[in-house]
Amino acid sequence: MIKILDEDTIQKIAAGEVVERPSSVVKELIENSIDAGAKKITVSFSRGGKNYISVTDDGEGMAEEDAKLSFNSHTTSKIESIDDLKNFNTLGFRGEALSSIARVSIMEIHTKTEEDDAIYLRIRGGNLEEIMPKPRERGTTIIIRNLFFNVPARRKFLKSDYIEGDKIKKTIINLAIVYPEISFSLFHDQTLTIHFEKNSPQDRIKEIFGEEITKEMVYIDFQKNGINLNGYVSMPEYMKEKGRIEYISINRRPVRNYLIRSAIRNGYGIPIKDRSPSFVLNLSLNRETVDVNVHPRKEEVRFSDENLIYGAIFDTIRKRLGIGTGMFIKETGYEWEMEPTAFWQLHNSYILAQTKSGVLIIDQHAAHERILYEKIMRGKPSSQKLLFPLIITLSPNEYEIFKKVQSTLTKFGFEIEEFGERTVRIISISSFIKDLSEYEFKEILYEIKDAKPFSDVAKILSCRGAIKQSDKLTPEEMNTLIDKLFATENPYFCPHGRPIMIKWSLEELARRFGR
Repeated sequence: MIKILDEDTIQKIAAGEVVERPSSVVKELIENSIDAGAKKITVSFSRGGKNYISVTDDGEGMAEEDAKLSFNSHTTSKIESIDDLKNFNTLGFRGEALSSIARVSIMEIHTKTEEDDAIYLRIRGGNLEEIMPKPRERGTTIIIRNLFFNVPARRKFLKSDYIEGDKIKKTIINLAIVYPEISFSLFHDQTLTIHFEKNSPQDRIKEIFGEEITKEMVYIDFQKNGINLNGYVSMPEYMKEKGRIEYISINRRPVRNYLIRSAIRNGYGIPIKDRSPSFVLNLSLNRETVDVNVHPRKEEVRFSDENLIYGAIFDTIRKRLGIGTGMFIKETGYEWEMEPTAFWQLHNSYILAQTKSGVLIIDQHAAHERILYEKIMRGKPSSQKLLFPLIITLSPNEYEIFKKVQSTLTKFGFEIEEFGERTVRIISISSFIKDLSEYEFKEILYEIKDAKPFSDVAKILSCRGAIKQSDKLTPEEMNTLIDKLFATENPYFCPHGRPIMIKWSLEELARRFGR
């Protein structure tokens, strides 16, 4: 039987969509403080925010009548009609947050404007219990006690105090990155754990993540077609498996967005699996081209022209990193001392190259692999005839694989004919492979049997044909290899996504030697 829910149940369900956990309460309250013009925001919490949260600001405050309306549903000072959703410039706009929080907690509001007297209100489960004058300076303090006290099922599913507290800290950092002109303080159990004075965007990032991390990133900037993009991304050699930084804001609103993350990662031009770039990206758009009203907590957005946004970010990343242009080397201090004597080979496997700012260590196999891969992808592979054809007898399974991949081998320059029962004669091989033995041919069969795209086979053959670890190179050969590497579209990663080079700056070397 279908039943109509009572109003109290409806309101608590609605509150649950906005107020997911203590950190979402902190986020909503800080956003209100920012919208009120605060320059200083202080947050306190205990028991992971489950028992106590306090947010104090020095913003414009509320008059008594506004304060009494503020915790009611769909009351807001930010918009008046549906048309305003197209062009509002505040973080909050729906009039849901404060009322949703008030319904599932014991709330205290203490506020004062420049002109009006201070007022104190106490609300329990959405119902006003107390209102009285109470002196204070201009601004607002909102205290939340016993979150979800009247929705025990929701409170039961909160994580540990540590996890919930950590989410609050991340929320503060998210907003502090986007609003460096605001001072933020965070107290956990009355102990100061975070304090950021107002700062420049660059210094705020350095303050949060440390100088070492910021040295691993480069600044990007793009302005065109109504898109204003700026921020920091990892230099290619500093991409990480763990501990990477990922922050996106759109019109100064911290968000999650798969499209933007994909554009950034794909801009590096490699199949990123085990490692990813760090980034702090700020995107400003015409407000009519982005919809922030698609998520209950305003954490996701939708664009009217996704291709335009993706292309702008993708192209900016590639241009700044010099992928396909070679410009990145000069811009980030990789300028070469090009005399052959500036190169050394370590254990016949790695090339040490002196730069004006330090040293590069280059994996010679990965470097040659990248060169061959791009050469294969640019044009049809040619053939080289063997001096003596190679005759190989295959097992039943190997012969079955050969029949499956024969046409693929032909595309890559192999000339192979059948030469009796399960026997083949190899007349020519791909020009990218130096030589071929019976064992190597059988290995290639197994490697390419499940490779479908042309690029997958190109990766296999470029690996096969590349200079090997332990191959000794002359200074001239090293010089040629490096020249060819930096003429490729992406000299920083092999086709499989592994790094080709590691950079050590003179500063890092000095620090390691205790200077």
